[in-house]
Amino acid sequence: MSTLRLGVVGAGFITRFQTLAMKQVRGMEFAGITQHRGSAAVVKLAKDLGVGEPRIYPSLGEMAKNVDCIAIYSPNFSRIPVMEEIVAAVKAGAKLKGVICEKPLGRTVAEARRLVELAQSVSLRTAYFENQIFMKPLRAQLAQLEAVQKTMGPLSLARSAEEHGGPHEPWFWDPTRQGGGVLGDMGCHSIAVGWYSLTPAGKFRRDRSSQMGTTVLERQASARARRRLLQASRRGLCHRDHHLQKPRDWTESEGAVHELLDV
Repeated sequence: MSTLRLGVVGAGFITRFQTLAMKQVRGMEFAGITQHRGSAAVVKLAKDLGVGEPRIYPSLGEMAKNVDCIAIYSPNFSRIPVMEEIVAAVKAGAKLKGVICEKPLGRTVAEARRLVELAQSVSLRTAYFENQIFMKPLRAQLAQLEAVQKTMGPLSLARSAEEHGGPHEPWFWDPTRQGGGVLGDMGCHSIAVGWYSLTPAGKFRRDRSSQMGTTVLERQASARARRRLLQASRRGLCHRDHHLQKPRDWTESEGAVHELLDV
């Protein structure tokens, strides 16, 4: 397996988190980061962890020429401008294999769809970093219940809850910049886990291709499953998020990046 050279946009809390996660990902090198206030500290962290010696680039376009994949870890309000720069770099000749986007995909459905369109316009492979559907407890439980579902029918209720010690940046408190408050920040996990759990066994698409906005969540979900998810969301949420305390869980999706990008 060849080494995937990763370039990162952003130098805040999530970038530091993902840098720690890279310690558990084989075949990946943290190769570059765009210039930000905290970039030097991230470079030091990467070197200390042994995950790479990222070069600080003055522009995204310059970095795109020297990496295989770009991860968008910058604030929610920057998603579209960053993606537009990535597309411009590809059109200018950058040989990118793909792009990763941290959750949430956008502040609105329109923004999320725009990111999809931009990625498709230059045929970029995509990965949306929703980590919780990769957590081993969830996957193990669904595997155990698969035989039961064949006898008794699909699951009809999923509960999920989220909590953590953030937010960690001042911009998060501005709804015009953050986009959806706690629902957009943590509710996206609950929706993803609920959708994943309530889709009948055997309906998931387990091929290597993915489209941004659904990525590993991409599946042939029936209208019945979507109705169950809506009903479940109205009745409450139950899966407690401990991924801040258990890094091996929250790196499961990051470990699948090679499959998502097919490299």
